[in-house]
Amino acid sequence: MKLVDLGFSKDTIVETIVSTYNRDGKPNAAPMGVATIDDEHLSVDFFISSATYSNIKAHRCAVVNLTSDIEVFYKTAFKEANSDGTVPQEWFEQETVFNAPKLRSADATIGISIYHLEALGVEKSRAFFKVRSLQAREKYPQVYCRAFSATLEAIIHATRVKAFLNHQGEQKQIGKLLEQIENHHEVVNRVAPNSVYSTVMADLIKRIDSWRSKIEG
Repeated sequence: MKLVDLGFSKDTIVETIVSTYNRDGKPNAAPMGVATIDDEHLSVDFFISSATYSNIKAHRCAVVNLTSDIEVFYKTAFKEANSDGTVPQEWFEQETVFNAPKLRSADATIGISIYHLEALGVEKSRAFFKVRSLQAREKYPQVYCRAFSATLEAIIHATRVKAFLNHQGEQKQIGKLLEQIENHHEVVNRVAPNSVYSTVMADLIKRIDSWRSKIEG
């Protein structure tokens, strides 16, 4: 099996969940865009303040998890959406090749080790990885629903809204992001009402409102 068999292609960014171990040994996971360099190498851009970046620098490895479960994307992006404020530890198991956790529910997992870091300004860094292992489950083909991509885009936009709220100069950008989130919300309500996607979107909208009320209050 190769990366191309999982849909990866050169110079294309795909949405995944990257899992690592924290310094205290507990598993951590966060949605990350992963770029394909070739069939054996990947790259990821990190905010240097993120836990995932710190964990990768410490352990030099991680797991790229592929999943179509929108709740997993949501609850790894916003840890506070979980009952105890952290990603449930039972979601993880040890990767067999090296010191990194993987998601039990993932459709496929890719074990990676870092070989180079490149600074991207003062806030971000690009990490380059070698693919060390590749595992995938056998699955039936899945129908495509626009609600998945709409909800995923809204989650990604919401992470930016949360980051920008404390920066006065980003109000125009926040307005654009909120407009896009509302557009995605309308798509979800139209194509998948009373679904897991509409449930996630409703909670996300409520969460965004609470962030804004704290800032404005």
